[in-house]
This record gives sequence, C-alpha cells and structure tokens, in this order.
Amino acid sequence: MSDREQLIHELDQTPDILVREVLNFLLFIKSRTNQADTQESSPNPNPVKSPLPNYLSFIDQLNSETPVESPTNLPKDFAKNLDHYLYGSAKE
Repeated sequence: MSDREQLIHELDQTPDILVREVLNFLLFIKSRTNQADTQESSPNPNPVKSPLPNYLSFIDQLNSETPVESPTNLPKDFAKNLDHYLYGSAKE
C-alpha cells in the first residue's frame, strides 16, 4: 500500500473535525513549500548563504511574521506577579 493510499484509508476512518485540521495543515505546508520554491527560483544578484540550518531559518521567518505586542499592553510588574497572571494568586 502506497503512502497516498494509506493516507486515504486513514482519512476514511477519521472524524470530520480531525479531517478539517489535517486539511488545514496540509494547505499550510503546501503554501510554505510554494513560497520557498518561489524564493529559491527568483534570481538574486547577491546570493547570501545563510549560516543557519533550514529549520532555524524557518523559525526565524515565523518569528519575523509574528506581530510583536506593544510594551504598553504588557503589565509593568509582569515578572514580579507572574503567579497572579498565570494562576490567579494574590498580587504582591
């Protein structure tokens, strides 16, 4: 049985909610692969070899795409009262 046939067989026995999650994940991976292929195929006049392995480059890319919260939204005593924010204990 090929990988594709095995995947189809497993999907036939999987609840719809899980199938939707698998579909979303597959579409996400395909779009990332297409973006990576597009970037690799576009000519770059000054190609720079990245010193980071591929997985670190991927993490760095995700990090750069993630919006950073402005410091005004964060409490000033965050570290001091961490238990309060995580567990609801009394503030110091």
